[in-house]
Formats: sequence, structure tokens, C-alpha cells
Amino acid sequence: MPETWKSVDTLPPLVDGEIQVWRLLLDDHGPLLDSCMPFLTAEERQQAGRRRAGRVREEFAAARACLRILVGNALGVDPRTVPFSEGPYGKPAVFMGGLSISFNVTHSRGAILVALGKTGDVGIDVEHLDRSADIMEVAESAFHPDEIELLRSISSPEIRRLAFYRCWTQKEAIIKADGRGLSLSTASFKVPVLSTTSAPAEVEIGTSEELRKRYFLSNIPLDSPLVGAIATGSHNCRMFWLNFPLSALECRL
Repeated sequence: MPETWKSVDTLPPLVDGEIQVWRLLLDDHGPLLDSCMPFLTAEERQQAGRRRAGRVREEFAAARACLRILVGNALGVDPRTVPFSEGPYGKPAVFMGGLSISFNVTHSRGAILVALGKTGDVGIDVEHLDRSADIMEVAESAFHPDEIELLRSISSPEIRRLAFYRCWTQKEAIIKADGRGLSLSTASFKVPVLSTTSAPAEVEIGTSEELRKRYFLSNIPLDSPLVGAIATGSHNCRMFWLNFPLSALECRL
């Protein structure tokens, strides 16, 4: 896994067999709300307006604008015309002109991540490491018994907390890639709690071998206190870590 993110001046095309992971950290820039709003549909602008003024509203608008710009670039269309739809469990999808783009977006406390691919499922999650949270109480209700036991065996509180968030983001990434939402319990499958690189995690969704589904996890290279993970349906895809260029928000619509 690369340890640095690549900065680009223009958005590259989305190529078969690759996953693009884009990052935008709001704290690294000035206010972006006014630059993002023109890329949103009327309904999305209303959704932004219903959110608390300040960072919460800006984070929503920036995440949605980045997603529309990136998917629009992949499809070669105006970002505002990207036809988002929802699957049977509410997972967003896009189909246009016989093309489909797999995508997922996540954001937490000013950190926005967007993952794109042309084939297979993709899910992504980022969390802000909260040192006040009772991680074992959460784990007891949301983790597999083997994961709970492993967390308890970690003597260092800091390592245990990091392992918890690694586990949590990996599970969330798989849930989002799978697309079934709350109908798939996070306690029903295991992930590599102490993994610091890529590792496969198999999610069993049936009783027979052919009904099992396998996802491949990567921890996302982020500076503390951020922790993130991405889940893909293929281990053969090439992963690219890219900083979202602010110049993309300056394009005339």
C-alpha cells in the first residue's frame, strides 16, 4: 500500500480494473460551501440547507459535489445530470448509456473520501478516533465473539482503541459494499482486527458454498486521528490514492 497520496491538476479517466480513492480534507482549505453548491441539484441544495450551518452543512455539500464531479468525469457528463438511483436496500447506484460506476462516499469531521470503480462492489468508511468512547461496550453489541476476545487480549489501551477502529471501519466498508445495510449484521462476520495491510474477509450470506461472498480489505493511509478502510469485490484491482483538486470546483457549469 502506498504511504502517500498523489496530487493531480486534472481528473484522470476511470480505467477498467482500477479503484480510485479520492481525499478532501476541509481543514486544509478555506470555506468551500459556495464553490460546492452550484454542483448540487435543487433537492440536494435543500438537503444541505436543512443541515446545521457551518461544518456539517459544508461537509455534506462538499461530499456530494465531489461525488457528482468524479462520477460525471467518469461518465463524461455534466455533474448535475448524473442519474443517481437506489438499489433494493437503498444503496446508491448509477447507470447511464449502458455504463455503470461502482462508488461509495464517506465523511467524518471534515474528512471526505470517495471511492470509484467500473466493476465489482466497493465500500469505504472513515472514522475520527474518539478517545472518550467506550469501545468495548460498542464491540459487545456489534462485533463477532472472536473479535471481542481479541480486543480484550490487547493490554495497551491505545493499541486496543486503534484495533477497534480498524475493525469498525473494515466492517462498515463491507456493509456498504454489500449494499444490504442493516439487514447484514456486523457481528455475523469477522475481519482481521490487527491487520495493517490488505487482507481478505469472507462474508457468508448463505448456507452453501456458492452463496458466500468474499471482500478484500485495505486500510486507508490516513494520519491520526482518522482511521479508514475500503472493501472491494476483487483482489486484482489496482488502487490509486488521490487528492481531490480544488480546481475541479472552479470549472464553469
